[in-house]
Amino acid sequence: MISDFKKKYYSFKKNFFSLETNYFTVGGFKKSLKFFIKSGKIYHHLLDRLRFHIYPKFLISANFPTHLEVEVASKCQMRCPMCWTTYLDDKMKGLMKFELYKKIIDEASINNVFSIKLSWRGEPLLNPKLIEMINYAKEKGVKNVAFLTNAELLTENMSDKILQTDLDWVSISADGVDEIYNKIRFPAKFQETLKKVEYLKKTRDQLKKNKPLIRVQSIASAVKNNAEKFYKSWEHITDKINIIADQIRDYTTDTEKLEFDKYFICPKPFQRLAIAHTGLVHQCIADYGGKNILGDINKQTIREVWNGEPNRKLRKSFKDHTYYKINDACKECSYGLVQVKDSIDFDKSNNIKLNTNKFKSVPDIVEEKVKLTTPIEKIPQNKRSEYSKVSKN
Repeated sequence: MISDFKKKYYSFKKNFFSLETNYFTVGGFKKSLKFFIKSGKIYHHLLDRLRFHIYPKFLISANFPTHLEVEVASKCQMRCPMCWTTYLDDKMKGLMKFELYKKIIDEASINNVFSIKLSWRGEPLLNPKLIEMINYAKEKGVKNVAFLTNAELLTENMSDKILQTDLDWVSISADGVDEIYNKIRFPAKFQETLKKVEYLKKTRDQLKKNKPLIRVQSIASAVKNNAEKFYKSWEHITDKINIIADQIRDYTTDTEKLEFDKYFICPKPFQRLAIAHTGLVHQCIADYGGKNILGDINKQTIREVWNGEPNRKLRKSFKDHTYYKINDACKECSYGLVQVKDSIDFDKSNNIKLNTNKFKSVPDIVEEKVKLTTPIEKIPQNKRSEYSKVSKN
């Protein structure tokens, strides 16, 4: 039986000597370093990483967030079975208004916020102002601007528009290959997505531009059974391949039975704020349903929310090791769960193996097939017959 003291020590050691415990890069440190150097602004980037990664380990927060998640869209045209957005109340879905966005960026730029990500729960390419939003942030001096996309709407025309901006990086969410991908990412198709990203990379290189850097990411279980094909499919058309540990995505899970590491220190309350398209500030990017609202940017400044009582209380819950008991959003978040070691072989002939972690009490989303299925009523009516054919495969 491990004593409580030893558990606390092991948890502290793991948190202190690792940057990401559920997020992994194929190629490891060398690949991450190469991506980091390509990102440019080395001095400012290093300073930001100090505040972003090291401050939380000492339970310190800067006087202003170093990073902002700015949700330009909470809508999504996809209905991925493991995505909380699929099950989000339609009343919570929408697009951020440009005036609210400008208010956020104006304050962020004055306070030297290093990075913003223009995505969270939804698909940013659905916002018709996205290009204008990227340009506005860069004009205001935000050094690192990026967004995540499922790439279904990444047409050649949209890629051309993106390449006219100074966007720093874009991340493609692409889970698995072939039938696994087609089922999870319906109605997108794997080969079509590859061609879209290939066009973006090829055109970027033809223009002799270094940016946007392109990364792809997948949940671990979606690639384990066909890791080599996943790797070889993306190796030459992206700058980085990331794998994410499977998280709580089974909507029948009894969260009371999940095994939490009570000594876990979540870095997010000490790093960043997640601003929804409405201007409401959620506890973090795991708080999809708004169970803990920290403030409202329509009525407050970012600084007021960052230093406000709700956020101070949230930080204290990690200092007191009570986070998983008193924060409802934490009870549905995987980051604080006990982890076990895992690994994925991407290319045995070249010894490309990725050592990963997985959450002990979270089942794999994909085994031989995708275990979760989107309820048919969540699929747009004109796509239901097509989805039924895909889901049966």
